[in-house]
Amino acid sequence: MGRLVSLTAVAIQPPSAIFREEQRFGWWIYALLALMMALAWAMFESRGLVGARNNLQLLLGVSVGFTLPVVMVVGVLRMTTLVTPTDVRVWFGFIPTYRRDIPISSIARVEVVVYRPIADCKGWGVRTGPDGERVLNARGNRGVRLYLVDGSKLLIGSQRAEQLALAVEGALRPGH
Repeated sequence: MGRLVSLTAVAIQPPSAIFREEQRFGWWIYALLALMMALAWAMFESRGLVGARNNLQLLLGVSVGFTLPVVMVVGVLRMTTLVTPTDVRVWFGFIPTYRRDIPISSIARVEVVVYRPIADCKGWGVRTGPDGERVLNARGNRGVRLYLVDGSKLLIGSQRAEQLALAVEGALRPGH
């Protein structure tokens, strides 16, 4: 019975990370959020004289102006990539609002790529490329394309693309 408990405890522990990268979005995103908060503060200070016709509009404008930037910073504006011996995990936010887990066994091939975020996938974040490829990126123009055994592709943006690719390849061929 004690042996069963120890095996269960081992099974519950997360596998050790081979690779971990945290990326923040570009500075201009934070500047826009700060501007949004400043406008909300100005609206609040002027008691709604800046276009708000009634108290409901003022309350809504101030609420959105203060709440949305905080939600964006906490829930979206950070991308974490983690490679373990069993899977590749990518999530956005301190409190993950989007998460994608890719089992290592579902990866057929890995490729380091340079891409054009705006031209190829219309920006940063959780995107879809022109050929239906899922793109997860936070900044820059480099990443790792995973070719999955089901025929689909996933592009993960990375500031350390070569290291990410080596980590995934190492998990694909343990012991080599």
